[in-house]
Amino acid sequence: MSFFHRAGLEAWATRRSNDFGVDVFAVHPDGLMIVQCKRNSTENKVGRPTIQQFKGVVEEQNAHRGYIITTSTFTEEAIASTALTDKIMLVAMDDLVRWHAEPPAF
Repeated sequence: MSFFHRAGLEAWATRRSNDFGVDVFAVHPDGLMIVQCKRNSTENKVGRPTIQQFKGVVEEQNAHRGYIITTSTFTEEAIASTALTDKIMLVAMDDLVRWHAEPPAF
């Protein structure tokens, strides 16, 4: 397990298998945050099934917020499914580039 400390945020990466579809856990003052990373080619968008599965993981882990991060983008169906909850945030490649220039406040 790797631990990271930044601005009071404690985070750790999960093992490559049996990770419940989670790549990173982080403890935030508001609660547990979980991250799933998808390394996809530009034309291979993340779809609704990934979002639906991740929603279940967020609920099972009783997470405050879940992030799906991809090197690609998301399908319209994935975006619509995400809009049904305030617990999931989608982060596409353009967002990653923007975050590199100006990190978001968590």
